Amino acid sequence: MSDMIQGNRLRGHLESMILAILEQNPAHGFDVVKRLEERGEGVLQLREGTIYPVLYRMEAAGLIRAKWDDSKADRPGPRRKVYSLSRKGHRQLAKERQLWDQFVQVVGNIVGAHA
Repeated sequence: MSDMIQGNRLRGHLESMILAILEQNPAHGFDVVKRLEERGEGVLQLREGTIYPVLYRMEAAGLIRAKWDDSKADRPGPRRKVYSLSRKGHRQLAKERQLWDQFVQVVGNIVGAHA
């Protein structure tokens, strides 16, 4: 496949991608990274250190909610935060999808054009 896309090249798009991942199911940070990489079909390469500041910012903005998962029945290790989409996050994702469709069309018209 093509070159790997590092987390820093996703600035401006990562929040939308996280919203789309959390729309499916709540997830903790590591799971968000894993699901993004899976949906990125091996092209995305993210570090948890890239995701957590974005998750904290999104939580502060009210786009996502976080709650501590204290259950350790199925796994060892420390407790972890589980993130889910808020109503505001659902509305923002709908807006982002509309903007993305417009963006793809405009860039396609410009980049895809042959003289």
